[in-house]
Amino acid sequence: MNDFENELRSALRREEPPSGFAARVVARTGAHAAPRRSGWIAAAIAACLLLSIGGGFEYRQYRGRKAKRELLLALNIAGSKLNIVQKKVSDLSRRTLYE
Repeated sequence: MNDFENELRSALRREEPPSGFAARVVARTGAHAAPRRSGWIAAAIAACLLLSIGGGFEYRQYRGRKAKRELLLALNIAGSKLNIVQKKVSDLSRRTLYE
């Protein structure tokens, strides 16, 4: 087991990178990273815009359907109240005719 530990330590020990390594890494990442990021950003912006427009349209549809339901309910209530008033007026007019 001691040999295994020694091999593991030697494999994991710190080593200094070769000269110019950092400059090469920065040069390679700078050349390739910018187009990918802008592509992802553009796709994310487009997705957000589509969701916003679609969501706004759907919300307006929802509000219209809700307003229609509320209007129909109000007209139904008003109609039933008018029927009650009409019946009372009719009853009163009958009473006055027969009295």
